[in-house]
Amino acid sequence: GTSSARVYNTEYAAHVLGRLSPIYQEDWVGDPDNGIVGYRDKGYSMDALVGESGVEKAFEEYLHGENGTKLITTTSDGQITGEFYTKEPKPGNTVALTLDIDLQEDVEKALSKTIGDMTEKDGIRRGGAAVVVGVGSGEVLALASYPTYDISKWDEIYDTLASDDKGAPLFNRAIGGTYAPGSTFKPCTAIAGLTEKTISTSTRIKCTGVYTKYAAQGYAPQCWIYASHLTHGSDNVTEALRDSCNIFFYTVGNNLGIDKLEKYARQFGLGESTGIELYEETGNMSNRANHYEYAGTEWVVGDTLQAAIGQADSIFTPLQLAEYCAAIANNGQRHSASILKEARSYDYSEKIVQRTEEVLSTVKTEDYNWNAVHKGMELVAKHPDGSAYATFYNYGASTVACKTGTAQKGENITNDGIFICFAPVEDPEIAIAVVIERGQSGSRCAPVARSILETYFSIKSASDVTETEGSLLK
Repeated sequence: GTSSARVYNTEYAAHVLGRLSPIYQEDWVGDPDNGIVGYRDKGYSMDALVGESGVEKAFEEYLHGENGTKLITTTSDGQITGEFYTKEPKPGNTVALTLDIDLQEDVEKALSKTIGDMTEKDGIRRGGAAVVVGVGSGEVLALASYPTYDISKWDEIYDTLASDDKGAPLFNRAIGGTYAPGSTFKPCTAIAGLTEKTISTSTRIKCTGVYTKYAAQGYAPQCWIYASHLTHGSDNVTEALRDSCNIFFYTVGNNLGIDKLEKYARQFGLGESTGIELYEETGNMSNRANHYEYAGTEWVVGDTLQAAIGQADSIFTPLQLAEYCAAIANNGQRHSASILKEARSYDYSEKIVQRTEEVLSTVKTEDYNWNAVHKGMELVAKHPDGSAYATFYNYGASTVACKTGTAQKGENITNDGIFICFAPVEDPEIAIAVVIERGQSGSRCAPVARSILETYFSIKSASDVTETEGSLLK
């Protein structure tokens, strides 16, 4: 009936919000033998609409009821900042998400603009994703997937959406898409090497352009700069991150071995569940155990070298990459990506559930190791040799630490571009991951992140002003 209609107040966040659908027969009955209670036994009417995807599905138990519901966004101190929808008439529960609706809107626009400009130039249709998380909390502040759609027009546009196999607008790339991280993985290799004392912060490794240790066996991978017949000279870990020197990270990976590398990647949440309440893919961190399933060959040392620079069998979601970047910013502490802030009764008087910060894992290493990695990532943005310098050289709002990555897709296929960053460097607040399918390089993704940072800090300074004025009035 009409009482279960959702009136959406935004044309954004379609993939996160998800949608309702009629109850399917098997869900109505459930599977009592395996402890799955059907909607029938939960007191639903047969013609009720239930959450089929996204938040609608994840928080069905709070959002359902005669009672109508509200889905809102709030500030950290609980002031309501936006409303996704209200379902009238009889009061029910209010669910607050960690998302910032203004930020979400800008993230979607920034992603759409950058990808749109690329496609205009070369005609290649692309997908992409951008995720913003809070460094100290792991909270998801924005989760965007491109191409997207306006959820409020679902019924009118469904047929068009469902038949677009190429663009796949219904696919949530931010948590369902898995991508090779390319060089964005190098900070993980750096921390693993530093912690296991394979290298120290002062170790210098000479870039020869070609890694020759296994040349006799016919394997001699190159540094990316060698394509122009150049080399990086002798780099320490900070400079190697700035330069993204493959020879440095091949050497570290070779000395570490894949098992240790895999251990650190998992502590960073790569190839692991993020704790988000929505359906997500968990991807895969390269490892011996399942390598054969991916490659059809036994693990060899060349695979370790490739894994150390973010290739081999490693594929991660944009959300995992954002939380990994937050953990780097947070000196190794990785929080759950839960997006439920709280659920309360409709009139807000009674709290049903409250988000508590949850640490999922910790990468333990000395502060000077974190400082060396942070510094290297900062130079990517502010040193003329850094791959994001063109985007950030004149960025004044705050200091940024970042890493670009290019994921090789094979012969004659344009590479994916990957970009991660956190800001401000001295007291990190947010971490961002941007992936553009066939985006050519990570540096092409950097403008999306810059736009997001500008929005975030302008929203923040606007709210600081209002809070200050508010406290003066008291």
